[in-house]
Amino acid sequence: MFNSSQTVLPQIANNLIGRICPILSRGSFSTSTGAINSAINAATSSSNNILKSTNNTTTTSTTTVNNTTNNNTTNVSHPSTLTPENAKDFFEKCPFANVVEEGIKKDQEKGLEVLSELMKPTNKQLIVEEQETILSEMIEMNEIKTMETLNKGGKQQYQSSFEGVITNLKEEGRYRVFTTIQRQVGSFPYAKRYQSAQEYITPSKIDIECEEEEDQQIESSHNNNHNNHHHNNNGEINTLNFKKKPSSTTNNKTQSSKSTKKFYKNKLNEVNKLEQIQSSVAVWCSNDYLGMGQHPVVINEMTSCIKKMGAGSGGTRNISGTTSEHVKLEMELADLHGKENALVFGSCYIANVNAVTSIAAAMPNCMIFSDAKNHASLIEGIRNSKLDKKVFRHNDIKHLEDLLAAADPSRPKLIIFESVYSMDGTIAPIKEICDLADKYNALTFIDEVHAVGLYGERGAGVCERDNLMDRVDIISGTLGKAFGVFGGYIAANKEIVDTIRCLSPGFIFTTSIPPSIAAGARASVAYLKGSALERTQHQERTNKLKQMLKDASLPVLDTDSHIVPLMVGDSVLCKKMSDYLLSNHSIYVQPINYPTVAKGTERFRLTPSPVHNDEAMKKLVEGMKDCWTRFGLRKD
Repeated sequence: MFNSSQTVLPQIANNLIGRICPILSRGSFSTSTGAINSAINAATSSSNNILKSTNNTTTTSTTTVNNTTNNNTTNVSHPSTLTPENAKDFFEKCPFANVVEEGIKKDQEKGLEVLSELMKPTNKQLIVEEQETILSEMIEMNEIKTMETLNKGGKQQYQSSFEGVITNLKEEGRYRVFTTIQRQVGSFPYAKRYQSAQEYITPSKIDIECEEEEDQQIESSHNNNHNNHHHNNNGEINTLNFKKKPSSTTNNKTQSSKSTKKFYKNKLNEVNKLEQIQSSVAVWCSNDYLGMGQHPVVINEMTSCIKKMGAGSGGTRNISGTTSEHVKLEMELADLHGKENALVFGSCYIANVNAVTSIAAAMPNCMIFSDAKNHASLIEGIRNSKLDKKVFRHNDIKHLEDLLAAADPSRPKLIIFESVYSMDGTIAPIKEICDLADKYNALTFIDEVHAVGLYGERGAGVCERDNLMDRVDIISGTLGKAFGVFGGYIAANKEIVDTIRCLSPGFIFTTSIPPSIAAGARASVAYLKGSALERTQHQERTNKLKQMLKDASLPVLDTDSHIVPLMVGDSVLCKKMSDYLLSNHSIYVQPINYPTVAKGTERFRLTPSPVHNDEAMKKLVEGMKDCWTRFGLRKD
């Protein structure tokens, strides 16, 4: 008898299986017709077992159902022995089991009605529609209940994930703590240190007033409730004058509003408290290598421009954000590197990522060869490019050639490397890499971020110093380190620059840097083209500090560049030592931990500059000696 219902169940299954059976719809089982039919056959087999026990009674009931349906009546006769208990086996095999069973728990009569409808032998489209309506109602109820269950914990379930990450970072000694400073023009490298805002979270006058106001409101509410509880002669409460108690929803909204106001008042109080300056510190980790951030040429150009052109650029480079200052800066940079064109970005990180991905879009069959110690921005660009890549050992020319030789000669190739590696202070064998690029017909992309302004006759970097600028195809650099301002750029021939300009989302879809920033950067670049004094002083200061650290038997890593790494080798200890130097010696040097450097190679990265005098260097060395002794580290 149940076999005829196979014409009904497939229709319902096809319409509702995705909503009713999430497991099937997620792919744990096949959602093919065969799988659905198997589920239906299982349901059919189980239902036949139930129907055998009801025999003629069930047949009579079914006939009654057909007759009442044809007469457009709503009376439905159920199988006389059909109950939630003896239907359990059916539920376990039915594709709609979770919905029907949930419905029976809530409303036994309606649940039996649904089950009876599922079992009826009919081909009537009307019955199918009725079944779908009833099932849809139950599905909706089930979904609401599921959502309520998920929302019970609110956003706490997400919060615990974030808290877990932070806890792990703290345990590993990699949790980043920022020191708040205010650099003082004319006093570099010294800066005023601001006390951490968190140390100022104390009950303020505003907080106390808020709490007093809330207490008064609560007391007033209690008094009103007491006064409105009038009793009649029979001792019954007269509710005619009883003030309606606010609903829990209203109370929650009121409390939320008060909490929000208190939160913002506290935050405002923190900002005001932040103005309280604790002490002055010597900054030994700044990337303003030449102190150009305080140079009068830069400051005067920026202040003049902002008075003339306003604060912001007004839009993307594509939409009103290309000002005369942007164009002049790019011309200055192209000239600096001896290239046809240059393109300015918000930072060199953005410049590197977008340059690599744009080249990939132009040459989808290109293969990338990347130095193992390339900066994170280059690695992200390579990853986002989705191009085939080969990583060669740091500065290992033989390994690079082996990889180039094994590659398909017909494929485009791009070698990506840096001139000065900022953590180890090593310098790339640029000439040898360019020789391999010529031999294997590869493009070269060099990151000169930690070299521009510092090396070369006009400050164009190591490529200029070694007379190799014409051999490198693409150069990237920053305006935020030796040039002392903000932003990044690439320089190359006009076709490459134009391709990157047209294909880079990070260039097209973001507001351009303010004209005043562009003006200041241009002034700095132009100044350093003509002045070698700052570069000479920088090299002298670097060499002197390295020798002082060696004489003190401190573990300074010998390098060929201006980078001065002082090795610690433990992340937790490195952070503690940094805190100690700041608290006891007013020396600010940030710990360098993983992932910036490999685990076990944690260090301080010292950055001497022309503004660090002999007295400052002497105090630094004495502070480091004390720190090494206090924390029981071995000196070399």
